[in-house]
Amino acid sequence: GDLSIQIHYGQGNEQKLTSGVAWHTDAENSLLHLAVTLRGSRVLHSRRTRRTATATTTMRDANSTLLRRPKGQDQPTTKEEEVLERQEPGDVYLSSSTLMRHAPRFFDTDYSTRVIAIHARILYTSAEVDRFRRMRTRDSWSKLTNVLASTLAVADLQMPSVAQVESQLVLLS
Repeated sequence: GDLSIQIHYGQGNEQKLTSGVAWHTDAENSLLHLAVTLRGSRVLHSRRTRRTATATTTMRDANSTLLRRPKGQDQPTTKEEEVLERQEPGDVYLSSSTLMRHAPRFFDTDYSTRVIAIHARILYTSAEVDRFRRMRTRDSWSKLTNVLASTLAVADLQMPSVAQVESQLVLLS
């Protein structure tokens, strides 16, 4: 996989967050993105769209005639919301950062209070990403992301304990 260690210290990024500069979606290698905060504190901001069903619309026209949409023509509405999730040492999140607008919030820190986080993603070569982008269609991308989202929504994912990880490291050496 693609593993990076991100370290942040110095001035926070509230101005970039407020202006919108910090907001982004990740490249395709973050279709599955696991992050672990090791030290310090940060906040993950994300914009998520929630689909809500609507009741039958009933209204009156200018002649006080009762109007209703025919059954089956009600359209679900979408509502965008911003979610803030504080990340402290030991906190983990699994997301599909390719599919959601998000921005980390960093606070003013010095070296002794720096933020350290590990990010694990799918490893692709540049050639593989280029090929994937050329072959991808709107329909295939929709199918892929729907399968991914529905699978993650019901998956019983469990993080191993430190002892479990260390026991496997012994087997590898």
